[in-house]
Amino acid sequence: MIELRNPRRYVRAAALLASIACSGCSVASLRPSRLIKPHLTLAVKVAEDANVNQPVACDLVSINDKDLAKDVSKMTAADWFQKRDQITQDFKPASISIRSWEWVPGQVVPDIIVPMRKTPRTILVFAHYSTPGPHRALVDASKPAILMLDREDMKLEPLAK
Repeated sequence: MIELRNPRRYVRAAALLASIACSGCSVASLRPSRLIKPHLTLAVKVAEDANVNQPVACDLVSINDKDLAKDVSKMTAADWFQKRDQITQDFKPASISIRSWEWVPGQVVPDIIVPMRKTPRTILVFAHYSTPGPHRALVDASKPAILMLDREDMKLEPLAK
């Protein structure tokens, strides 16, 4: 049997450690939904002849402002790329977030994982093609998707698991 020289010291240390471990936490704050941060997973496939053999600029646009989301959702990619700078100057960073890439035909792109504090009101992807068309897609943040950049247009489809 081990004899403790000062058992009160160990009791105090254990009580101190227990209070530190429990300070500021409650059962409600330990819900899994609070521990798992939302994120968007986007796979990208760039065709060998994408955008008629020219690089394709793409913007992933997250919008939290209701009116802005309504307006931007109606834009074509050509409108978006023309007005993007003015929109970002006119609205607060909390209202809109943009991630931009440019890929060349045939490029292999690793999956894109976009962390989010909270799920935005609207997420859109715009692809800047040289051919006419809307080249815009609405993104569902709760489901992984694949962005396929083809010869004359883009497609966004759910990613098969």
